Parts: sequence; C-alpha cells; structure tokens
Amino acid sequence: MKHRAIIFDLDGTLLDTLQDLTNATNHVLVAAGHAPVSAAICRNMIGNGVRVLLERAIGLDGRALDEAQANYLAYYHKHKYDHTQPFAGIPGVLDSLKADGRRFAILSNKPHGATTEMVGHLLGDWPFERVFGQRDGVPMKPDPAGALEICRLMDVPAEQFAFVGDSWEDVATAKAAGMFAVGVTWGLRDEPELHEHGVDAVIHEPGQLLDVLQ
Repeated sequence: MKHRAIIFDLDGTLLDTLQDLTNATNHVLVAAGHAPVSAAICRNMIGNGVRVLLERAIGLDGRALDEAQANYLAYYHKHKYDHTQPFAGIPGVLDSLKADGRRFAILSNKPHGATTEMVGHLLGDWPFERVFGQRDGVPMKPDPAGALEICRLMDVPAEQFAFVGDSWEDVATAKAAGMFAVGVTWGLRDEPELHEHGVDAVIHEPGQLLDVLQ
C-alpha cells in the first residue's frame, strides 16, 4: 500500500462550510458599514485563516482588525452549524478508507478549537488520529510544519502520505512535505490553481479518491 495514510484539509474538502463562513464574513462587513458579499466572492478569500480573510474582505489592520476578528469568531461560534455538513459522498469514502486499513488525519487553517470541535461534531464516526487547526507557534499551510508534525506523531514517512485538499495551499503543503498531492474540485477553489502548483492528481467527486490511492 503506497499511500497508507492521508491528511485531509477540512473546509471545502470534507465539509461544505462556505455558506456559514460567508454569513460570518457578512456579519462583520455589515457591522463595519460595508456591503455584504456573495458566497462566490467569499470563497476566493478563504483558506489562510480568519485574519487574512478579514484583511481581504475589509482591508483593516491593527486594533480594528483585532475587533473585527473577535466579532467574526463570536458570530461563527454561534452559527457554524447552520448550514455546514459533509459533502455528499464523503461519509462513504471515509468508511471505505477505514475498511481498507488506511490511517487519516486533518490539517486545517481554521482556528484549532473550531477545527477539533467541528470534526468531533460532524466527523466523529471516523478515526482521525490527529486533528490540527491553526495553532499559536505553528505556521499555517502552505508551510509544511503541521503536515510533518503529523508524520512524526503517526510514525509514518511523508512519502507514504497523500494530502487531499481543495486549494493551492494544500497542494503546496503536500509538495513541500514530500507527500502525494490530491486536489479536489468540489470545494472553495478552481482547478487551474491546483495544476499551477503541481498537483499530482485531481478528483471531481469523493469516490474517485479510492481509485487514485490504489
């Protein structure tokens, strides 16, 4: 088994979180006197953490950005399950990977507490050995530090991992860590950016992951 372990991104890969992320962003925008944005616009601002999302959406910095981030997180904490759910096909794929003896983990740029809570709430039926979100002192993706930490903790060489995600940050993380990069097209980003960053395989629906890993 060449790829006996898999690291998954969370938002846009396992979970369809776009509408709830858009609603939280618009809550902050309207509070700051700006017009709300569509989900199609918001999807291109997601992927590098809350702070970068708000910098892109509003252009704030310093204390104003701190306040906007606190407002965003407070709203999102209350509303993160309004619309969020696993993408169709994900539960079946995870069942098949588990039955096949694959091991898996999650690495997200979402804040760590929100990541672990959401995984426990919506993906708790599957044995994710490590679940990491954005943590103080650990660089976010596309830095490979988090992915390599998972390798060490799971005691699996990087070359035996596949990294599955929907963004260029996921592809770049995989390549920098020496992992097999699988890009998905049902998430928050478009296929061309996956190819631009050297993705090894692209899949268009979750069931194709099983074929790619054979």
